[in-house]
Amino acid sequence: MKNKPKEPPRIAVKFANMVFVLGILYSILLVVYAIYKIYNPSEPVSPAFYIISILSCGVFATLFGLGLKRLNNNLKVNLSVLFFTIGITVYGFETYLEFSKKTQREIIAKQMGVPYDTRTKMEVLDDLRDSGVEAYPNIHPYVLLGDITTKNGLSTRDGMIFPLSGISNKLMVQSNENGYWMMYTGDKYGFHNSNDVYQDNIVDILITGDSFAEGWSVKSEENIGGVLQEIGFNVVNIGKSGNGPLLEFATLKEYAEPLEPKIVLWVYYVNDLSDLLNRELQSSIIRRYLNEDDYSQNLISRQKEIDGVLINYVQNELEKEREKRDRLSKQRGRLSNHPVIKILKLYNLRIKINLVPKPIPTPTPTPTPTPIFRDILQKSKQMVSDWDGKMYFVYLPDFERYSTGNEHINRDFVIQTATELDIPVIDIHKEVFDPHPDPLSLFPFRVWGHYNAEGYRLVAEAIGKRLQADGYVPIKSKK
Repeated sequence: MKNKPKEPPRIAVKFANMVFVLGILYSILLVVYAIYKIYNPSEPVSPAFYIISILSCGVFATLFGLGLKRLNNNLKVNLSVLFFTIGITVYGFETYLEFSKKTQREIIAKQMGVPYDTRTKMEVLDDLRDSGVEAYPNIHPYVLLGDITTKNGLSTRDGMIFPLSGISNKLMVQSNENGYWMMYTGDKYGFHNSNDVYQDNIVDILITGDSFAEGWSVKSEENIGGVLQEIGFNVVNIGKSGNGPLLEFATLKEYAEPLEPKIVLWVYYVNDLSDLLNRELQSSIIRRYLNEDDYSQNLISRQKEIDGVLINYVQNELEKEREKRDRLSKQRGRLSNHPVIKILKLYNLRIKINLVPKPIPTPTPTPTPTPIFRDILQKSKQMVSDWDGKMYFVYLPDFERYSTGNEHINRDFVIQTATELDIPVIDIHKEVFDPHPDPLSLFPFRVWGHYNAEGYRLVAEAIGKRLQADGYVPIKSKK
């Protein structure tokens, strides 16, 4: 006759019962919390996550209850030790995540031994001002288009004005993608240049475009314009973050015509068509640049006025940001945002494995080919030709092209449009990224963003080679 299994110590059985009871209570607590979140969501999310949570926790509560009543003591003790070990491991990892938060870039920077400035933009601005430096967050025309009260400009004593540049001769703080904060002092028109480029009143190259043209994420001498300057060209950069085709055309009319550059580089990035359709065409004042051939705000002669309205606008926005920061600070003090509560909810771990409520999707219009884009390019080319200049279309690829292998849906359309208009195309995908053995290495820390210094350098060198192959000799080389 077989011997009965030895009964575990009483204290072990009590421990096992306690683990099973805690399992029941924890499952019930999660069910109650999920029901509460369905009827009191903090933001619009699909209830599917909470419904699945209720069903799952209901099943677990039932299983823990059955285990507490039906399982023999040996099996119950063994399972309780397993559950306790898993719980300690999971919550230990969650505690580590809660108190050692770092962005993906920070983590990679640490692995690479690259210093990383963890300050926020507001902290950088406060530090600069505390040291006596008058600094502002970099301001871009597109932000005015996002507010119904500003999409047709800012109010002045003489009426409305829609600035297409930034604040002149002031330090502008922009972004941190390489571990340091990219900032620059705006030129006399508020663009990313030194004032020296205007001295001789002779411009080899004028660059128009969005943040890639402006030079996000790198030092001034490392962006496209800076490298072309080093090659020997005299370059004026009027690129501003968020600019799409219509803002770029407007900026050409306001600032390029008086300078009459020999070459205009129209730097196109893959989201430009979306910017045109979803933002720029919504502004009546910006549409006037396209619809009225002689329309101009005479911005090049109104910089003092521009500085005034932009400084006032930025200061108001900074005040709103500080108020928002104070509100968030108070919210972090609320019970639901307390570290202990977040640890109990496995908040950070669930984010890592994407086990979170999904926001209710809001339909966003897909940027579709539009004849307006052709009209803008055609008018731009004609304007440049009128002063005997030449316009080049520079196509910049995005990170997804090399991280996923999927080409952007509108690539063929925009390149074909430029080709049909007889605008020379410099395809940076073909010239730089496609032949490169490791194209992802040309992005900061190999994650989504703008190009790093090496990426910008290769882009500028490809442009320089094309211009020289087409017979253009930099003015500085002729002296």
